Parts: sequence; structure tokens; C-alpha cells
Amino acid sequence: MSSFSSLNATSAHLHFNQYQPYIDGITMPIPGFDNHVYPIGHESKGQALYFEYGQWRAQTIRAELHELQHANMGRKYAEVDRRSLDPPPVVALRLYQLVQTGPYNFQEIEIINYEDIEITGLLCTAELIPVNEMRSEHQYDLHTDGSYEYGSDHHMSTNSDYLPSFIQHDPVPESEVARLTTKVLIGSKVVQPHLINHNGRQRLLFVFSDLAVRNLGVFRLRYKFFDLFSAAPGRHTKIQAECVGGTFRIFSTKHFPGLQVSTDLTKILSAHGISLNIRNSERRSKKRKNGRGRHQIEERGTETLTEIL
Repeated sequence: MSSFSSLNATSAHLHFNQYQPYIDGITMPIPGFDNHVYPIGHESKGQALYFEYGQWRAQTIRAELHELQHANMGRKYAEVDRRSLDPPPVVALRLYQLVQTGPYNFQEIEIINYEDIEITGLLCTAELIPVNEMRSEHQYDLHTDGSYEYGSDHHMSTNSDYLPSFIQHDPVPESEVARLTTKVLIGSKVVQPHLINHNGRQRLLFVFSDLAVRNLGVFRLRYKFFDLFSAAPGRHTKIQAECVGGTFRIFSTKHFPGLQVSTDLTKILSAHGISLNIRNSERRSKKRKNGRGRHQIEERGTETLTEIL
């Protein structure tokens, strides 16, 4: 018998029959995994996995991923000038237990005491997905100050709202997602959660603080969650939840608009001992000439590097 089963809570009897894989058009197969992706969100209420091994043995658990913070921008990766996505992407893990309240009744209850969860083996991966830009109605140009111009009199600032409209015409081929994730996305793509006190409660947060991108353009991150130690020996590890994050743009060094003040969430994570760059003032890119008459980019502002506690 498999170490995982699926449960339909609306059924009159407790059957652990396998659901069909959730096909979203952009799910990347991972070698060694069974690559089943189960529905997440409101439509998945009552759908969960029954565990026969690991810390949730003999329990029925459903997992959800929620992106709490997505990157707004980044500078194109270079060997001598590596800059991580900013702000760092942060994903929350929520866990729900399905409990039997009557002979044929079940209720889904969120696990509140996340401090009791063993985080060893809980992992979240990040994958890179390109986003097509919609330029049919308005052509835009990127100014040297980092703002976009639409026509002759419309500007967008370089804050989190500066991105133009995007449209995804067709699902991205998985071969392309695999190539981008392997060759273009740089840094720590698999992370463990941190137990963080956020908004008055303990949460399990995955922090992707060390990601950079080699190519220019607009992208999203897709996140997948799994538990290494809940699979039976010789069985594949199941992907328990996934979500797709918000868009961000990768600039060239020449056009990089500079970095914004660190978000409140980033500061909270730093206070919990996660190594992050904390900026108390905006860092704007400014051109200057070097001794050979060429332009270089100089950043102005205040930055504090918080070490690992």
C-alpha cells in the first residue's frame, strides 16, 4: 500500500482512493517524485492526504502554500555582481487536519501549534516561469531613471506598481520551465521553513533569500511543498501543495532603478535571525563616469547587512 492516500470528506465512508493528478499545464516533473499535484485553495476543501509514515502517521493532512511576499525586481545575475531578488520571496505553509466528528461526518481544522511540527524534511522548491508582456495597446519605453513611459504623458513609478500589464497566452512548456529553473535561476532553490511569529501567531515560512536570475525580462516563481520523511521506503515523495507567485522584472545593470526600503516582513525575518540585507533608505542607481569616460552605475543609500544570529 502506498504511504499516501487521498480522502474525499464528502463521502459517506472513509475510503483512501488515489485522486487523479491535478493538471495545471505548467507542472514540472521532478525525477524521483510521483509528481502528483493535488488541488489547492477553496476547491480542495475536504481533500487531503492520509499518511502512513512520518510525523503525521495515521492522520489525514492537507497542505496549502501562500506567497506572502513576492519580489518586485532584480538585477541581471553576473559572476562578479550577484544581486538577489528584492524583496526576498516568502511563502507561508498552512496545514489542515481532517478529523471525524461523527459516523459519516468530517471536519477540517487548521493546525494551530506549528511549533510542534518537526520541520526537518519539510522542503519548498522554487521554479522559474517566464511571463509574456502585453504591448498591443500601449508601447512603453524604460527611462534611465527606471520609470516607464506610455505615449507622451503617462508615467509609472518604480515602486511595486510599476510593472506593465502581462498576459500568458499559452501554458509554458515544462521543458522550458525545467531549462530556466536549471540554467537561469541561480541560488538556493530548495529551502526549509522557519518558525516565525507573524501577525500575532506562529507561522512556518519559507524564505528564498538567495535567488538571482541570469536573463532579462518578467518572471514568476512557482513553489512546491513536500515532506521527505513521510514517504515509505522505496516510494516516491509526493508534492503536497503548490502555488504560483507574483510577477517581477529583471533589469540590466544600466537600467536597474535601485532598491526600495526593506519591507516590514523582511525586517521581521531579519529580527528572527535570517540573514538578509536590510535597507533603511531607498537606494537609487546613479550614473557616473569612470576614468576612461565610460558610464558606471553607483548606488546611493544606507544598507545594513544583518548576520546570522
